[in-house]
Amino acid sequence: MKKLRKDALVSALGLGRKLVLLVALLACTASAQNTVSSIGELSQRKTYTIYNPHFTAYAIYSPSNNQTNVWAAGMTGDAGHAVKNKSYSEPFDATSPQGAWMFVSYEEEWYIYNVGAQKFLNVGTTGGTQATRLLDTPTPVSITELEGGFAFLTTEGVRNYMCAAPQLDYPISVWSTDDAGSLWEIAENDNVPEDYETCIAILEERVPRMAKMTIITRNGNIYPKTNGGGFGDKIVLGQSFTFSAQGMNGYSCPDSVVIRHGKNLDGSQYVDGQRQWGEYRVEAKKALTTVPADSVDGDIRITALWERSSDLADVLVFSDEFDGEGEPTADKWQRTPRRNATWNRWCSDSPLVVYEKDGSLHCLAIPNPDTAGDNVPMITGGIKSEGRFDFRYGHVEARIKTNQWKGNFPAFWMMPAKTVNGWPNDGEIDIWETIDNSTQSWHTIHTNWTYNLHQGTNSQTKSNLDYDCWHTFAMDWNEKAITWYVDGVLVWSYTKSTDSNALNNGQWPFDAPFYLILNQSVGNGSWAANADTNHTYETQFDWVRVYQPVSITAIDDVVSEYSATTKVSRGKPNTYYDLQGRVVESPTNGIYIYNDKKVLR
Repeated sequence: MKKLRKDALVSALGLGRKLVLLVALLACTASAQNTVSSIGELSQRKTYTIYNPHFTAYAIYSPSNNQTNVWAAGMTGDAGHAVKNKSYSEPFDATSPQGAWMFVSYEEEWYIYNVGAQKFLNVGTTGGTQATRLLDTPTPVSITELEGGFAFLTTEGVRNYMCAAPQLDYPISVWSTDDAGSLWEIAENDNVPEDYETCIAILEERVPRMAKMTIITRNGNIYPKTNGGGFGDKIVLGQSFTFSAQGMNGYSCPDSVVIRHGKNLDGSQYVDGQRQWGEYRVEAKKALTTVPADSVDGDIRITALWERSSDLADVLVFSDEFDGEGEPTADKWQRTPRRNATWNRWCSDSPLVVYEKDGSLHCLAIPNPDTAGDNVPMITGGIKSEGRFDFRYGHVEARIKTNQWKGNFPAFWMMPAKTVNGWPNDGEIDIWETIDNSTQSWHTIHTNWTYNLHQGTNSQTKSNLDYDCWHTFAMDWNEKAITWYVDGVLVWSYTKSTDSNALNNGQWPFDAPFYLILNQSVGNGSWAANADTNHTYETQFDWVRVYQPVSITAIDDVVSEYSATTKVSRGKPNTYYDLQGRVVESPTNGIYIYNDKKVLR
């Protein structure tokens, strides 16, 4: 068959025309082979064209048309997307560096660099539809794999994508990923040589070098300011910073705050005579402490371990530092099951959506990897302490960060241990929620009085939170009020009414035990936006802790430190039981029943 086709071509077209056709066929084949299908195929040592099949447009830099905005070439539009500017339709020149892009990874971030402009792609600044720009200042780019192509964004919190839009006054604008114009193809451009050294030189000059920041606390917090705030997981090398050390009332920090800095912080201090890290101690105080620039010479670890030092101080009755690997401990948590509410409609027990790693609990919502076995577009994860731990009154807090995105809907909240009158009559306490790209935190209660009868205020918010940083969300609860805090700063209180009509109509159902829930869910458009089912959402919980006043815990004794190697037998003296009556083989900090007494460890 191949021989017949060859003979036919020679006969019909002649040898010269045959060779031209063959070259064209080979070029098409090479082009198809050089189309990138996954992020892993991108090379830092190659240049690429960025092409939008929806509008048949190439992203280029066109200094004759605009010195800043990303332009377009070879653009066409359908009847509903007419091309306004003739310059958009100029043929694409694959040999011009203006249409050649480099995808360069630097300091664990991706940057998209235009070879001709020697500038970097920047998508969006304030949200909405606007021009995509090329800037001298490098901005990290998120590259998202979509079915049939890729999407690009750079502005944290805005979460709009680079999109071809010929019906607007500029050809490359910022729209959401729901628009087909946000889908781009990437193909190798063999016509323009790479300019990796130049790109790296610019990045080294203009991008601050970062180091890892780790904060380990017990019974307290480390904040960047005296009035709270949050630290991220990275810090700028060679740049001083300040922190405030704030422990629970009645707790002291006997070993002071330990600051370790350098490299290989968990290894030997000296290797082959070379010091790997240094360490010093400072007072644990609310006033700001400065870590000097010469100590920010590598990774930083701040450790502050407060201990109960007053008999009047609240007692730690429950905690999880999430320092394990894999599934959360079954003694404290169970998975949130799938039900029909928005937040749990896609809950899964998959290990992909709930796990402990690197000192925190990870809760995710991910595109469903097995729609054949489970017919939902996403699977989401959460845990709850129902049946393991619940409490009435006390102080509860958790340190949290989340990746903001359209449809994001994570929460740290509480539900009643026993259902008597149904929701919302039995109450709900939302210690923290946030939605979508918002920088707010929501702090809410639900009751018959507020939800069904629409009486009174049921929530307050705190704004301008950077969710790339860790924040501590806390709640105080007693028989008269529920009070919320963000990073130690009071947000608002919901108080028990003194009006009998309000109480008779369910204004205060908060005198019964509640359990904890930590979860990552996604919206359905009713409050949080519809989920982006191509995106991976993630919320991390560094730790969760519950304290109660001594008057509630009714402690009979304080026992000495328990050896982790000691084991006790069931049904014998010296056996520890949790407050639900189960045997605990290796008790950690908390309250237990021991030799018929309630004891604090």
